Amino acid sequence: MQNSKTSSTRVIPFIDFVPAEVKETNGENWRIVFYIRKPGSDKMERFRRRVKKISGNQLRMRYAKRICAEINNKLQEGWSPYHNEYAKKEYISLITVMDLFIEQAERRCRDHLIRPDSLRSYKSYVKNIQDFMKNKNQLELFTVEFNKKFVLSFLDYIYFEKKRTARTSNNYLAFCNLLASFMKDREYLAINPTDGLHKRKVGNKIRQVIPSKIRNEIFKYQAVTNIHYLTLCLTVYFCFIRRTEISKLLVKHVDLIGDTIFIPTEISKNKKDGFVTIPNKLKILLIKHLDGATKDDYLFSKDNFKPGSKKLEPKKISDTWSKMRKDLNFKNEYQFYSLKDTGITQLFLHKVALIKIRDQARHHDIKITESYTPRNSVCDNTIRDLDFNF
Repeated sequence: MQNSKTSSTRVIPFIDFVPAEVKETNGENWRIVFYIRKPGSDKMERFRRRVKKISGNQLRMRYAKRICAEINNKLQEGWSPYHNEYAKKEYISLITVMDLFIEQAERRCRDHLIRPDSLRSYKSYVKNIQDFMKNKNQLELFTVEFNKKFVLSFLDYIYFEKKRTARTSNNYLAFCNLLASFMKDREYLAINPTDGLHKRKVGNKIRQVIPSKIRNEIFKYQAVTNIHYLTLCLTVYFCFIRRTEISKLLVKHVDLIGDTIFIPTEISKNKKDGFVTIPNKLKILLIKHLDGATKDDYLFSKDNFKPGSKKLEPKKISDTWSKMRKDLNFKNEYQFYSLKDTGITQLFLHKVALIKIRDQARHHDIKITESYTPRNSVCDNTIRDLDFNF
């Protein structure tokens, strides 16, 4: 092998690089070597990459050759360490780093820094990325190969092959951005490949406002099946409390004298505490629901949605709704969060001031509240009967 001094001064006409090879395998410190023409001259400079220790020389050599292949692919595409960034640990297994991401997310969840729902979503996203890698026979990818081409290919796989919605594809893009930021901060990536990628255009939400006739069927069904779950549903309908928030509420957060429910910062999705008003029709059910409960009980617990000491899993709320929808043969567009949409829409129809609706929904911006403004699909009598001329 030529020494670096000779190689750095030697003129090699019309060649911009010498491919990467495993050149140094003395002892434990293996090195991959490649040469690149120094900009503005004919000198070829030597670059080296360390091959991490792996038990067994045969397996380590296989790993080293994979790195060589990826470096050479980049060189052929015009990559150069003179012009492009690179990360110290970019030739680590992508699957290994994703497992590390989940391991750290689990720790943050235990420390109450992220919600269990977030952890569950992260695990689902990672599983689907790894399923995609398996589907494409790419389980041995390095973190450096988590590039823009890979991300776009994965998002197309989610949208076109798996036939998920544009909104779901955008959620995966957001997770890829989160994962890439994690890898960049820890020097597994030099750049974030999601920078500059655009979201897919999203159509209208599939969930629909629940008409009065259907709401009456739900009321009758749950009044017989489970009055406590009915109370939960009406709390969402009247007070617009989110699914995860409602699973964490305690009895002491309900003030039946002051007619309010307090949502503390540690429960609130937007990390801001707030009060919502209990309408009289909901109060009647809440009084019965809370009979015999203690102040430190969960408002809706694991015990069949009654007040109790065991925390309710948010997924149970949606699963119970899905079962009811199937029993009553309702269409899929009537989703659990349709309760919140419907409740907000009803306040609009009852001419409640926009700012009051905003406060009850705990929206940080009135524009969010305005997005719930119902659209007419029939003649508006008020406009029809106005007495005005051109």
